[in-house]
Amino acid sequence: MKTPRRLPPLKALRALEAIHQNGSITGAARQLNVSHSAISHQVKILEDWTSDPLFIRQGRATLLTDAGRSLASVTHEAFDAIRHEMDRLPMRGVRSVSIACLPLIATRWLMPRLVNFNLQHPEINLHISMSHTDRPVTPAPDIEIRFARRAQVTPRDIVLSTGEAVPVCAPALLQDRTAEDLLTNGPILFDEDLRMWSQWYTESGHPRGGAASGSGLMLEGSALLQGAAISGLGVAICRKWCLEKDVREERLTVLSDHAIDEDWCYFMRCEADKRQLPEVETVINLLIP
Repeated sequence: MKTPRRLPPLKALRALEAIHQNGSITGAARQLNVSHSAISHQVKILEDWTSDPLFIRQGRATLLTDAGRSLASVTHEAFDAIRHEMDRLPMRGVRSVSIACLPLIATRWLMPRLVNFNLQHPEINLHISMSHTDRPVTPAPDIEIRFARRAQVTPRDIVLSTGEAVPVCAPALLQDRTAEDLLTNGPILFDEDLRMWSQWYTESGHPRGGAASGSGLMLEGSALLQGAAISGLGVAICRKWCLEKDVREERLTVLSDHAIDEDWCYFMRCEADKRQLPEVETVINLLIP
């Protein structure tokens, strides 16, 4: 038999969260509608559960240590996840086909393909959620649109597009400068994958100048990166699959035909048991290019 994981009582964790939110035991007691002594009792329980001090007493005030603030933050995130799931329970009772994908793919590719879906398939409910990284989503959705190296794609996955990326910028940046100058001297936009610009310069043989020093505007995720490029904040390396509309409508201009990441791709994943459901298969057939 597995030994249960060591966790303090729920009441004690709720008290910790409330102290962190209100800054005092008095405020925590008011929020939880209990007495001051009841919160103090839960504080004592938490202190007995850990060898690291969670609280500092200064006169009549009780403050959180760094360890206490860290545990309180994790506790708040966990409780928020439970609260969020409770809010979603009514939706769980309605059978729907769930799709998870990166924000940029949702707005640039998925949404346009769902125009008139409700009119064509009124019997199918769709639930679309965002996966903000290329890591798997938990709990697993019925259909997941992911981005990874082709070597990670299984025979059951459905490849949607290559992951090739090219440098782009807003046309306004080219009014007084050339593409060569922008690519050499910047300004350059980065996301968390700092590898991309270094790889592009190495493979293209383009002179780096002062553009790829690793400094500049850094953005979280491909949606913010492409949005910053459209806003004229600099040159970004963006996935060709997500560029077509912005290039066609002249919000972005491709500065070089040299692409990187040809060994990456976007693909759709659905477990075999879920593919047996007719509504899931209907949605998959709609999304296949």
